[in-house]
Amino acid sequence: MEVELFYKGRQELVEIRASHRVESVRPKTVDVHVTEEKLIQNAIGAPIDSGSLQDFIDSYKSLLIVVNDHARATPTPKIIKVLLPLLENKKFKMLVASGTHTSPSEDDLRTLILGNFYDRLRKVTVLHDSRSGDFTAVGTTSRGTVVMLNRIINDFEAIIAINSIEPHYFAGFTGGRKSFLPGLAAYDTIEANHSMALLEESCIMNLKSNPLHQDLEEAAQMVVENHPTFAINVVLDGAGKIVGAFAGDVVKQLYEGARLATEIYSPVIENEPDILIAVVNAPLDQNLYQAQKGFENCRMTVKSGGIMILVASCYGGIGPQDYAEMLQSGRTVEELATKFEQIKMNYQLGWHKVGSIPPFLADKQLWMVSDIPKAVLSRMFIRGFSSIQDALDAAVKEKGENASILIVEDSASVCPTLSVR
Repeated sequence: MEVELFYKGRQELVEIRASHRVESVRPKTVDVHVTEEKLIQNAIGAPIDSGSLQDFIDSYKSLLIVVNDHARATPTPKIIKVLLPLLENKKFKMLVASGTHTSPSEDDLRTLILGNFYDRLRKVTVLHDSRSGDFTAVGTTSRGTVVMLNRIINDFEAIIAINSIEPHYFAGFTGGRKSFLPGLAAYDTIEANHSMALLEESCIMNLKSNPLHQDLEEAAQMVVENHPTFAINVVLDGAGKIVGAFAGDVVKQLYEGARLATEIYSPVIENEPDILIAVVNAPLDQNLYQAQKGFENCRMTVKSGGIMILVASCYGGIGPQDYAEMLQSGRTVEELATKFEQIKMNYQLGWHKVGSIPPFLADKQLWMVSDIPKAVLSRMFIRGFSSIQDALDAAVKEKGENASILIVEDSASVCPTLSVR
């Protein structure tokens, strides 16, 4: 059989022999009977625990519009199209909530963030900088996170936060409260919150008992006490279409959206595979720092002794320099594991992405199809390949002609769930 898998911005043809038992999962495609624009209009017209967006806007003279950056697939221009007519005669600015991500380029702003509204909105668009920006103290959470946010929030009477909701491997889900933290937060604030990613309960699709999520939520509630906020969040399906829109209270709408996101992004699989191909879609394929979400979402699914092939071009390399240094800080897997245990006592941002690798490698292998040089990948205990076909052929040679194969498309968002028998 032949399958087409995303790599380097296009579909790559991969041949799989008939002797293999093959399962393939991807985000569910959902049929809705209204347009994307109508879904957004319906949500802002009848929001959750809030008056309509029009009433919200009419109540204030100035508004700050918070949007996601280039590392998220949020269809921001589609939401802006509905929002802009309501902002006539209002003072407003757009703030790109990048957290600790690298700043978007002008091309990112034009093609991914502002879209057709680039020429109209670029002059009122500001980029967040978690390391060198000006910050204001919002408060301290019950878990001790000192919440420092971009000072620009004090220049406007109210906030409109635009985001999207999908599973997230330690926050439970993206969206909602993440517009503020990590979106607009200072580096130290993000580091304090993300240290909770080391806790077992901080895991994908868990909100109820997730301490990291609860810390984010508490921070968001502190913000809205003095900065009235109207949230607009959307859920995309496997075809990249908006199939759900949720608006109003920045905390409560997340739970509604998370239910739909679970239906779309948590497919059931029948068996743990010998070989798992985790395909990372754009824009999360830009670097390993983002693409690792594909590994995290799928790592519990691979059979003991199995191989995961992570597919992401990583045209931007590994990612932040300190993260790259962390991944290459051990001469052996055992040494890397020891360093991770030591760092728990004095957490540094990024190590939450390292700790899961040594346990996985204890009885499995991690391979990668990427532009990252093979020698560099080897220093991170990852075997590198230049094509999906080459990686699969090598895995089959090792695991046998009857090896079971699971293909996970859009693996940075999808969380396969093993069926209960």
